[in-house]
Amino acid sequence: MTTRVVVVDDQRLIREGIASLLGLQDGVEVVGTAGDGREAVEVALRTGPDVVLMDVRMPVMDGVEAVAVLRAELPACRVVMLTTFDDQDYVVRAMQAGAAGYLLKDLPSRELAAAVRLAHAGCCRWTRPWRPG
Repeated sequence: MTTRVVVVDDQRLIREGIASLLGLQDGVEVVGTAGDGREAVEVALRTGPDVVLMDVRMPVMDGVEAVAVLRAELPACRVVMLTTFDDQDYVVRAMQAGAAGYLLKDLPSRELAAAVRLAHAGCCRWTRPWRPG
């Protein structure tokens, strides 16, 4: 089973790096990338991903706002927040908006791929280190 992913981050190098790393993982196909929340919604509506990896703080529309829109427009799509912000307020807001998970960018690529697969499988909601929500 292949998991179709959209990677969203306002920093091009980070976005492209994550997309490249995921593209090397078995069973993961990166179907699009976006630089802000609004673009993420547009790309997701066009490509129909299984999972969206979403940064929290971005221009135009932040990640939490985009999660809420994606959950309403594409209810089968799971959104995993991927950020540098280890902040409880962000975690709570993201999970309330419908995020399936909340991860920090310092995790190994193998764990990121596992998180993508876990989200696609419809696992319960979690934050790193894999605590059920």
